[in-house]
Amino acid sequence: MNIFLSYPSARRDFAERLKLGLEEERHEVFFDRDDLPAGEAFHQAIRSAVQAADLFIFVVSPESLRTDSYARAELAMAQERWPQPAGHVLPVLLAPVDMAQVPPYLLAVTLLEPQGDAVAATLAAVARLNRSPARRWALKALAGVAFVALLAATWWAQEQRQNSAAALVRRVGEALSLVKLCTQGDPAEPFAQLSALAAATDAPAAVKQAQEDCAMHWLRLSRPGPDRSFAQYVAPLKPVLVKALAVGPQGVTGPRAADLRAHLGWADAMRWQDVHDPGIDPTGHYREALQQDPDNAYAHAMWASWLLLHRPMQVDEALKHFDAAVAAQRDLPFVRRLQLGAMLGTDELGLPLVKLLNQMRLNHEVLSDTARQRAWSYHYAHAWREGVTVNVLQALPPAEGLATFEWLFPAPAASDSRYAMWVLLRAQLQLQLGQTDAARSALQAVQRQMRADRDSGPIVDAVSRQLARLP
Repeated sequence: MNIFLSYPSARRDFAERLKLGLEEERHEVFFDRDDLPAGEAFHQAIRSAVQAADLFIFVVSPESLRTDSYARAELAMAQERWPQPAGHVLPVLLAPVDMAQVPPYLLAVTLLEPQGDAVAATLAAVARLNRSPARRWALKALAGVAFVALLAATWWAQEQRQNSAAALVRRVGEALSLVKLCTQGDPAEPFAQLSALAAATDAPAAVKQAQEDCAMHWLRLSRPGPDRSFAQYVAPLKPVLVKALAVGPQGVTGPRAADLRAHLGWADAMRWQDVHDPGIDPTGHYREALQQDPDNAYAHAMWASWLLLHRPMQVDEALKHFDAAVAAQRDLPFVRRLQLGAMLGTDELGLPLVKLLNQMRLNHEVLSDTARQRAWSYHYAHAWREGVTVNVLQALPPAEGLATFEWLFPAPAASDSRYAMWVLLRAQLQLQLGQTDAARSALQAVQRQMRADRDSGPIVDAVSRQLARLP
């Protein structure tokens, strides 16, 4: 093949090694634009080389995506040569980039993300794209018998129409069943089967959408595991979303595009957790998602999580996004999981957290035992101490504060090590509500028990202080 290799000067070493590898496999490679004369002849030589090429390899890196890079000008020439890039353009991702900056023309094909040696991976991809001489001869032979083939195809279509329709229904039904399996158990096997179905050249749109839905669900699980990094976790899922966004002349738009964009941002946020690379920023994906669908729950919730987990925290902005995600009333368990994951254990968010838990109680939402334990350990367990800076016992009106406390922490057994602290915390909330007699009775009972057990320590002292203050 005649191959045009477009690369930024910062990646010249890779380009030189790739050129040698391609030439060893008997390809003609246009490589070194630096040897061309300056002026108009330079641009015309580049344009002629692109026009003569069978394949255009574009090295994707921060340098090549700059608007003033000559590689972008070469890419524009390639787009003029092939309005549809499939089979003609091979983008090779050589360094992490903001996917929002990648031209839609490149996203219309699968970006090659080399695993291991980048040159070897690119050579293998070129080999897959290369059409053998025998195949080109076969295409010419087929053109010579097109009329006969057309007649045969007409008859075949009449005979097979009903069978094809039934097969289509079966494939779509199978895909929908696999999506159900994906969302109810381990997504790995259903996703693999959906990917095989979607790879067929005649795969219906519903099958491809099922694959995308499974990929997004798997991303929301966020379970990389001890032997798999976040980057490895998202590696098979991210290309599915990128490809989905590039379908059609203008790509996907509207709420579907917003879902895909939000999950691309989530994939980048997960990759960031591996290396905390400042070059990884999902904000552009979230912003684009909300431009497509301003009420998109996933974009709001994922952006809010990023704003709280990425330092410095932007608390007010994050809480606004979480409120918008809840108001959308879509996949609320996932939204709550992100909220609680970002807020539990963070002192600055103690008061907003208690208000969130109160809202969940009023809405009769389910709260996991793990979340209850974390709320106790990080936010309530120290609220009895003198001079606590963020006192969650004062976050709500008295009646709601007591009701939420009792909803979160049902009374433990008297033998439980937390029992005395639970009585003390509950008594403080009862006092705010004016239930002085009930608070006194409970404190006196726990005091008698601690004296009988000859207990000592800060809880014993705190109970005595609280009783001494009562009228």
